[in-house]
Amino acid sequence: MVEKAHRLLAVHPISVSFIIQPERTNIYDEFQKRISLLKQQQQSSEMKTVSAKIGKGTIEVEMGDITTQKVDVIIGSSSSQILKDTIIRTAGEEVKTAYDNEYKSNPKSTLISTLPGRLACKRIFFLQWKPDKDEAVLRQSIIDFVWTVIQNVISHNYTSIAFPAIGCGKHGCSVDIVVKTMAKEIKNQLSMRNLPLKVKFVVQLEQQNVYDEFCKQVLITPAGKATFFLISKVQLIRNLSTLHFFFRHTFLDSIFNADYEYFLIFSI
Repeated sequence: MVEKAHRLLAVHPISVSFIIQPERTNIYDEFQKRISLLKQQQQSSEMKTVSAKIGKGTIEVEMGDITTQKVDVIIGSSSSQILKDTIIRTAGEEVKTAYDNEYKSNPKSTLISTLPGRLACKRIFFLQWKPDKDEAVLRQSIIDFVWTVIQNVISHNYTSIAFPAIGCGKHGCSVDIVVKTMAKEIKNQLSMRNLPLKVKFVVQLEQQNVYDEFCKQVLITPAGKATFFLISKVQLIRNLSTLHFFFRHTFLDSIFNADYEYFLIFSI
């Protein structure tokens, strides 16, 4: 209930109150716990955003909820039941009806496009996509997935997209293959076509390893090297042991006094 209210607040200028009977302290405590957790997650997602310029375009990696993204197009997958249901449930009955009608009319359609419903986007694209155990087939399916999205975004004159981390959840695909292929193909599309698009990869809060891999692949240069990388405060402090004594202690003071949990380290 708290999570659903949170999603509605993200897309509508409304106020939500939960009225609990005074004697139901256990229920009150649980609501407080859930609300506090959401606040912490929101603060975490606000900090964990990394971006890179690719020609005229921009790629961003963010931890958060794809249904709250303020972009032109939110991407879903007809083959991912959890992702599809989450988007449709949050978007509302209008989107559910539109999706169901289109699917009944053309169940083999590569892409089903619907109005946004309650979401803060202009359009929702649901694409057919299925994982495969064959790595070559998996890579090609992801390339085709990205190409189809870009083609339709261009044809509608949209300028911003939010992608989920397809295949990195219940499908159990190789995170390395999925993320590398998605990031590489988006970079190819932006650079080859010189597209002024803003592309966001939105990763669920509990998928830290997926987020880290997206950051790595987005920040990597065409030569295959990262000019800078993301590191947590804990990891950074652990790796300072190799530095000169004086510099290490001077640097540690700065790190400990910083309010940030993550740092971008540049290689020169």
